[in-house]
Amino acid sequence: MIRTLFQRRATDLTNKRSLFSIKNFIITGIFGGIGYTIYKRYSDDSKKTFSPNRFLPLTVSEITPVNHNTRIFRLKFPRALKEPIPIASCVQVKDDSTQIMREYTPISPINELNFIDLLVKRYDNGHMSRLIHNLKIGDKFEVRGPVVTLPYTPNMKKHIGMITFFLFLDDILLYNDFKELSKNHPNQLKIYYTLDKPPKDNWTQGVGYVSEEMVKENIPAPNEDVLVLVCGPSSGGKASDMSQGLVRGILKKLGYTQDQRNLPEINYLCYS
Repeated sequence: MIRTLFQRRATDLTNKRSLFSIKNFIITGIFGGIGYTIYKRYSDDSKKTFSPNRFLPLTVSEITPVNHNTRIFRLKFPRALKEPIPIASCVQVKDDSTQIMREYTPISPINELNFIDLLVKRYDNGHMSRLIHNLKIGDKFEVRGPVVTLPYTPNMKKHIGMITFFLFLDDILLYNDFKELSKNHPNQLKIYYTLDKPPKDNWTQGVGYVSEEMVKENIPAPNEDVLVLVCGPSSGGKASDMSQGLVRGILKKLGYTQDQRNLPEINYLCYS
């Protein structure tokens, strides 16, 4: 009888241990499943998040011709951004087969959350521009960003002057947009063009290189409330930390310094 009772107790204990193991397995399985679901969701979300730290494939949803060698490519995000891309920032694009990267500044509306528009001119010797121009609607393209090039906030400065460089009037890709903006906001946006090869008829603005006199007449004079941005082959290149680098040439001669920066009135001096 004692032996039988011992066997029963041993059996009960074994059954309890088995039940405990089953419960433990079930609980572990539940938490393991929850953990995997959270990890999977976070992993999937991170793959769809637009970030300057990793490239994300964006879908070409629209292509708009601008002229014979320039198009606007609309790239759609996998999901809407949580906040707009900052003003004065760019995105980096990559050719996965060659690992070649280039930077482009989006021209989409500043509050857009679902896509970015890139204005791309095709160059015969430009690897990336040729690659982009071969894209079709539905194709995917590796992009990351935004990379903030100037931490802009409204009314940082009272005036900003911009000097950029082109060859012909046709090279000013958003010429009609600039014209419309200056017409609608004459007290905020003033544009002066000086062309190396101007149109033969009805040209009333500058001809030739940007001169000291042109800068004096069209760019705000140096002071703490002024920022001058320069883009083009004679801008001196960027410093090793990707800042604008040293102030040189005419701007240095006229007294502009490296820390002068940004906006209610914009003077846009275009050189070509």
